[in-house]
Amino acid sequence: MFINIKYLVITVISIFLALGIGILIGIQVDSQDIIFEQQEITVQKMENKFDELNRLNLDLQNQIKQLSSANELNENYIKNVFPDYIKNKLTDLHIVIVETTDDYTYTSMRQSLKIAGADVTSVTLISERLLYISDEEQNQLMEHFGIDENVIPVVLKKIAETTGGKYSADDIAFLIEKGIIYVNGDLQKPADYIVIAGGSRDKNNKHEVIDIPLIKEVKKLSLPLIGVETTTVENSYIELYKKEKLSTVDNVDTIIGQTSLVLVMTGKEGHYGVKKSANSLMPFVNEEEKSR
Repeated sequence: MFINIKYLVITVISIFLALGIGILIGIQVDSQDIIFEQQEITVQKMENKFDELNRLNLDLQNQIKQLSSANELNENYIKNVFPDYIKNKLTDLHIVIVETTDDYTYTSMRQSLKIAGADVTSVTLISERLLYISDEEQNQLMEHFGIDENVIPVVLKKIAETTGGKYSADDIAFLIEKGIIYVNGDLQKPADYIVIAGGSRDKNNKHEVIDIPLIKEVKKLSLPLIGVETTTVENSYIELYKKEKLSTVDNVDTIIGQTSLVLVMTGKEGHYGVKKSANSLMPFVNEEEKSR
């Protein structure tokens, strides 16, 4: 029987196509099984990881609660010990505080100085309005002081001299009236120690116009001087104060900072606090104090 080659070739091709399609279908089925298994493995791993993270989160929450409780106990202990520790360390010391910023308050610092026995004779706030004084106000100040030059250095010199006991009631009253300074206390008592409280919320040239010139004027009076600021100031002046050879405390809003302030005034000069500008957290307690 004669076999037509044409049909033979078609038959062979059909067989191979069938085999190829079968193999392909088999591979796809196997692949789907493999993919499904891999997905199950991945999901299981994710569930295990989630459980692990959940356990870790619970552990961390417990640790935070424990640390918070311990921190609260430590704070209570410090608050109880602090007044006794600083008591009478600054007895009868006349302290004048000059605040060069409107942005931050130093109420707790003043209270701590009083607890230490100091007499905070006066607090003078130099308003930042001095930076933006109008031409009209400048002329009024120049006329009052009898000058024809930049009035800001004259104002700062007057404030510095007042801290040293050279009190001019008319000049101070005029500055208060113009809103250049705000005063609380008795300016007629000369200072034994002066605290410059600075820092700024805004980036400006206040330190160049007010803080540093004021420090230079006070130093001419040979009065002890320390520069302080709160932990939260946005623009720190501590490095600038250090360049003027002042002792500094950069966390004076805290009990630790207030302890450092009191100790500096008893002779432990240096740079203390929590910022990069600090040399240590607080002054070292000497052996005699440790044994008490």
